[in-house]
Amino acid sequence: MSATTDLSKSLAEGLRAAGVTAIFGMPGGGPNLDMIGAAAECGIDFILAHSETAACMMASSHGRLTGTVGVAIVTRGPGLTSAINGLAQATLDRFPLVLISDTVSSAQSLRIAHQRLDQVATAAPVTKWSGILGAGDPAGVVAGAVALACAAPQGAVHLAFDPTQAGDAAPTLPPRAHSAEAELTAARTLVAAARRPVVIVGLDAVADTGVVRAALLATDAPLLVTYEAKGVIPETWPSFAGSFTGVAADRRLLEQADLIIGIGLDSVEPMPGEWPYAAEVLLLHSYPVETAYFGDPTLVVGDYSALLADVLPGLQGQWPAEARAFSLAEGLIALESESPLRPQDVVSLANEAYPGAVATVDAGAHMLVAMALWPSDEPRTVLISNGLATMGFALPAAIAAAIACPDRKVICFVGDGGLGMVLAELELVARRNLDLTVIVFNDATLTLIQLKQGNTMQGDATTVGYSSTDFAAIAAGMGLGSQVARSTAEFRGALAASESRPFLIDARVDAKDYQGIMRLARG
Repeated sequence: MSATTDLSKSLAEGLRAAGVTAIFGMPGGGPNLDMIGAAAECGIDFILAHSETAACMMASSHGRLTGTVGVAIVTRGPGLTSAINGLAQATLDRFPLVLISDTVSSAQSLRIAHQRLDQVATAAPVTKWSGILGAGDPAGVVAGAVALACAAPQGAVHLAFDPTQAGDAAPTLPPRAHSAEAELTAARTLVAAARRPVVIVGLDAVADTGVVRAALLATDAPLLVTYEAKGVIPETWPSFAGSFTGVAADRRLLEQADLIIGIGLDSVEPMPGEWPYAAEVLLLHSYPVETAYFGDPTLVVGDYSALLADVLPGLQGQWPAEARAFSLAEGLIALESESPLRPQDVVSLANEAYPGAVATVDAGAHMLVAMALWPSDEPRTVLISNGLATMGFALPAAIAAAIACPDRKVICFVGDGGLGMVLAELELVARRNLDLTVIVFNDATLTLIQLKQGNTMQGDATTVGYSSTDFAAIAAGMGLGSQVARSTAEFRGALAASESRPFLIDARVDAKDYQGIMRLARG
């Protein structure tokens, strides 16, 4: 066997040993095909995407849902550079990903300049580690890459495939940190003194959902979740108080708190801006997370099972009933509109048709409605890019969800701008015959940016406006079922038609409806 074949075999065997069942990618020739062939011999499926960033998002989402690492393969040069946004999404959203790129090999680098880049350096700023997978210790490097990608905080690792050199030593994990007794004592004191505590559960706690629920089940303190932690606290619990985003919707509650407790709360999650609260902040985390966003908090680090049992017993509040009376979901539903199909109707009716479906949500104004009105009582059943907040995420993530969870319906909520970025991936939905309904909020506008223009109108309508696009016709051309919906009645009919097959609903909404939504959600 050749050196390329040997290294490809070692790579595939290492991935299979890590529980990998699928690889996503956009291959070039040469070593990429050897990798894919070796993976097939190990029983690993290859899913061909249309772009490298979409392949990375599919892979990292697949890893997030299955509890393994997501894996993507790309070619050298433009393949790696096109994957950069997908690497950034995995790293900032804390999704596990290993990306393997072909390279201009060390043996050829003095002769070949075509597509030659320092790929290790190119990927380094958007990954946890970027290095060369060579012939020296491929099994160790693959195992180390998988372990690092899956270790908190999860993120992307890049391996540049080069069988002509020994390659880098395997990446190692930092030692687990644990706070000293003095920090634990300070945390217990804060909890014991609190009369109006609020708990915010963040993305790092998702892997320990059972532990978190057991620790908080008996408390009457209000419980908020971040977008990426949606489902960790069941929304049927009386203590559930909604989503934490760092803006107006949750400010009404947090301004009254005398202690804000973050469990797994990561500063990539809330909206940027000043931390406006006077209450003491206690952060309980599994690793030493950045804290500057939250002012001057007390940080306690350790395993959640021991940490929560030590710090939180007796956590109770003395909250008046009216303090948590505000419900963003109820407020959104109550907003008046003359539109025949409101964004709120789109989400509510989709949930009515497909309760318990896995949902993915793209960045954009529709996100404010989808995250508030789509209920979830299970973790990892709503996927969103919240750390990077990139458009073009929801469709690749939905494809991954449909592949990872073949027995569950998947709903993709996406704006016309975000869908336009990954439109070709609709063909993959049809090719794999996925039980996936894509719902595009079609208002021919970058609505969230239009709302930010405000009265100053920096730029004009052409800055944020598209011409009208018939997404239903495009989807039909790619092999999906599709319908345009301009009213609630038409939308109900489209939902009924979408059952158990690849389908796109082109929901024609009015951008003006988002003005009231924005005021209610963000102030």
